[in-house]
Amino acid sequence: MRDYFSIIRRNLFSPIVIAIFVLAGVLIYVHEYRDAWFISVVIIINTLIGIVQEIRAKHVLRKLELMSQPLAHVVRNNQIIEIPYNKLQVGDEIILQSGDEIPADGKVLSSHGLEVNESMLTGESAAIDKAEGDKVFAATTVLAGNAHVEVLAVGNDTKAGAISSILKRYKPELTPLQKAIQHAITSLTYGAIVLAGIIALRYYFEDIDAVIILKSIITGALTVVPEGLLLASSLLLAFGSLKLAQAKVLPQKLSAIEAMALLNTLCVDKTGTLTSDEITLEKVIPFSKQSNIESLVALVAHETSGGNATGTAITAKLQLPNNYQTQEVLAFSSARKLSGLRVKIDDQTHTLMMGAPEFVAKFAPLTTSQRRQINQLTDNGLRVLLLAEFDNHKTALKHLPEQSGKPLAVIALNNSLRDGVIDTVEFLQKQGVDIRVISGDNPRTVQYIAEAAGIKNPTVSITGDELANLSDSDFAQVADRTTIFARVQPEQKERLIDHFEKRHKFTGMVGDGVNDALALKKADLGVAMHAGAPASRRVSDIILLNNSFNSLPLGMKLGNKIMLTIETIAILFFHKIIYGVVLLFLILILGMPHPFAPRHITFMNIFLVTMPTIMWTLFPPESRHRINPKKFWRDTLFSAIPIATITGIAVTLTYWLLAQFYPQNQAKISTMTVIVATIFGIHLVFLVSKLLKIKVTKPAHQARLLYAISIAVVALLIFIITPLRQFFDFTMPDISMMLIAGMTTILGIVAQRLIAKVTNRHD
Repeated sequence: MRDYFSIIRRNLFSPIVIAIFVLAGVLIYVHEYRDAWFISVVIIINTLIGIVQEIRAKHVLRKLELMSQPLAHVVRNNQIIEIPYNKLQVGDEIILQSGDEIPADGKVLSSHGLEVNESMLTGESAAIDKAEGDKVFAATTVLAGNAHVEVLAVGNDTKAGAISSILKRYKPELTPLQKAIQHAITSLTYGAIVLAGIIALRYYFEDIDAVIILKSIITGALTVVPEGLLLASSLLLAFGSLKLAQAKVLPQKLSAIEAMALLNTLCVDKTGTLTSDEITLEKVIPFSKQSNIESLVALVAHETSGGNATGTAITAKLQLPNNYQTQEVLAFSSARKLSGLRVKIDDQTHTLMMGAPEFVAKFAPLTTSQRRQINQLTDNGLRVLLLAEFDNHKTALKHLPEQSGKPLAVIALNNSLRDGVIDTVEFLQKQGVDIRVISGDNPRTVQYIAEAAGIKNPTVSITGDELANLSDSDFAQVADRTTIFARVQPEQKERLIDHFEKRHKFTGMVGDGVNDALALKKADLGVAMHAGAPASRRVSDIILLNNSFNSLPLGMKLGNKIMLTIETIAILFFHKIIYGVVLLFLILILGMPHPFAPRHITFMNIFLVTMPTIMWTLFPPESRHRINPKKFWRDTLFSAIPIATITGIAVTLTYWLLAQFYPQNQAKISTMTVIVATIFGIHLVFLVSKLLKIKVTKPAHQARLLYAISIAVVALLIFIITPLRQFFDFTMPDISMMLIAGMTTILGIVAQRLIAKVTNRHD
């Protein structure tokens, strides 16, 4: 309930609402009851709509949070089930695997090569071994191995202090664009105060009635402040996020929508991103005549992989030995790029190591012929592992001396290109996105996959070891011209992301493993796979629910549509503001009273801003270009200023000409001026598609037509129904007045269309 009261309080007591009610109070004081009543009722209705819509947005965001909340694997009633972190209880038995974020404080019941990163608590990033009886802590990350853990503390009782539930209390977080809009609203509010002073001073010396001065001040204030723009952007972003989620692209932050529009550099992992999730074992090539090599390969994969895709692919085709006893496990980790196993089979001890050939070869040197074999496999895009054996059965696996083992076999795995990747890469590159591949795999394999995917310059590559030996200046130069980064460490991925960002490139990172977490967190836009490591999902901005890199273009298109809709609506708001200011300053120069009463401005705001905003929200336009939020103000004002200036001049000219020819008929003059201003506002709803060079869908065309008809019907009813006509002080203009107004309106519309054609920023 506290959340709802917060929403109500925030909407009812916003500075704009308070200011308008103060103005309404002043109108009551001077006995201008119609204006006071009308603007009060409208602001109350708008506020109630805002409250309802924000509550709806809250529910939308809650749905998104529920979709992305992390789940813990818990043993209950001898069954493994998944439950949210906030449902864990003291005494639960949880299962931890590589890549998991530990959800609670606990005691290790059994460990299988468990290694944990506790930098969240200690600041030290080194892997810490955890054995039976050791403590593990919430908010830390499993780097390697797996374990069963008894929960000792949850939530605020953990050492980490407060594992924040994903279902945290609702707090509206403004995106950078929304912050800019908020700043603009604040600036315009102060501008309205300055404007009020100018109006008061100018009319004071003209000896104009105080009530007229006051009404002009209030009218000017209502013209300048874009009271609904921030709400409109918030709703669009919230419901746009839900649409993205329906398209299997789940934003964890509203700012991710803007980020997709800004993206110009995208770093991708190879495995699980460019390639499919499915890995198949192609063959095992032995380097000796030892008979049990395949069973040793299967055994190492089974005991050290933690059930990852590579281990599953190997054990699916190779048989485990019948009788074995595991003595020591060194689980696979992305940092070491190898795993180790000491096992006893039929009274014979085997000390084994398996992993990336470059890393295992440090312990078991390869011959020239063996290296050639491996290179042939990687040149064909295959993933390769090297199995080595050691005679040393006493030294801990982590401390086996280099060059002390012998290579037993090479294992070739196939990880084919993901369906649709070629089209995805083509789309992104056509959108101006520079794609870099950052992988822990063999450089030859990565090059093969990158070339097959259609990534530009796939032959320009470097390894993590080569990067590590570069100076800072050389690193920067090499990073700028390199496409493929292979055999890189997690810290190097983060460093590369940091470098691209320092080059003023808006950088995204796509990954799925715990080794990608640092880079995902560092990137301007972190994109994680839903099936990836929980630690990676937790720090990302976007989660791809279908685990497909190919859904990113759809997300970009939808995000772009949302940004375009916000820009379209912003033009409506700023057209109102700019033309209102132009009109005000021109009549101040001419020494004329304001042609509109406050209720006229409020009436026009409903039909020329609020209704089109709802229409564009329901029927968003489609763009033929990418929207850049960084250029939001430039593009919006560039489109709005010339058009709004013409509107202001045309409305002022109409008002002045009518006043010259019909000085004694103020009611008819005001009526005609309101009609002209309304026509220009309606025209803008149709003109904006040409200004922004956007594609208007068939439903949007129909909605615009219905919008124009509805305004015509309302106008007709106002003139037919006497109480309404009297309320607004409307009087049927003379034919001659219509001719004058028609002439200025036609000239203004023609000028606007010519300017729209000449200044179209996307030609």
